[in-house]
Amino acid sequence: MPGGRPAKPLSVLEISGAVKKNPSRYRARKEAAAARVELPALGAPPEAWVKDQEINGRCRALIEIWDRFVAQDAIGLRVLNASHWMLVKNACQLQYKIDQSMAGWGKATSGDWSTLKSYLGSMGMTPIDSPRVADAVRIPERTPGSSSSPRSGLSWGEYVG
Repeated sequence: MPGGRPAKPLSVLEISGAVKKNPSRYRARKEAAAARVELPALGAPPEAWVKDQEINGRCRALIEIWDRFVAQDAIGLRVLNASHWMLVKNACQLQYKIDQSMAGWGKATSGDWSTLKSYLGSMGMTPIDSPRVADAVRIPERTPGSSSSPRSGLSWGEYVG
């Protein structure tokens, strides 16, 4: 695992003028950002949950948790896609286990809490992780007809998430 602090987002470097001053230093990062493809949407919860939700309270609760994760993403970063499906599924199961332990049914270990926090961080659903994930997943959109200057078009908040 590499040490040191994470690299500054490319959009911040464009605003500061660093990319214009030394374009060869950032060429690979710009090419990688341009090569990003649009992934399909997250999709529906697991079929077994949907099929059994009428007769199984656990499945119904898991679907409610799934919907909360999707709703939280929709009002925030809008980064969840098909590649996050298994992560969201596992996060739902951990959240269900923690909810049940808080209600007095079973126990959730510190590992459960830690793993859920890690999953939420990976999805950008914590205050510290949201800017990092936003830069990694979302590419700022330029409006048609805007100039190519990084200082025009979008506000600072739209660049960094």
